[in-house]
Amino acid sequence: MKGCVRIIDFYISQLLRLEPSPYFKVLLDKLVGELKYLKYPNIELVDIISIKIILDFILSDDSLTRIHRDYIKEAVFLISDILGDGLYVKIEPRIITIEREFYKNIAPSEKQFEDRLAEEIRRLLI
Repeated sequence: MKGCVRIIDFYISQLLRLEPSPYFKVLLDKLVGELKYLKYPNIELVDIISIKIILDFILSDDSLTRIHRDYIKEAVFLISDILGDGLYVKIEPRIITIEREFYKNIAPSEKQFEDRLAEEIRRLLI
């Protein structure tokens, strides 16, 4: 478990310290990969993957990254809270809010992201 905490701390500290950039995608991919390998609880992992999918879309476009820097940082803080010791009852409404804001103000199609999340969940459970 100590190794898990160190891995999480490393990736989260990098994401919180750096300015949003395409490199964030690499860090997020590695973080999720490590969490899967360490068999992190699926409930939290699905929420992290959902946020990662949203951030992947934003970070794929330099102009979206510049426009939504605060949103990206907020999403990273939310991942940190999910991985931390926060009460999940207080975190879940924040997850819903960040997803709604994305679908309403940024995403070209909600269905596209729901399909991608469903595929990621299938891979996680298989």
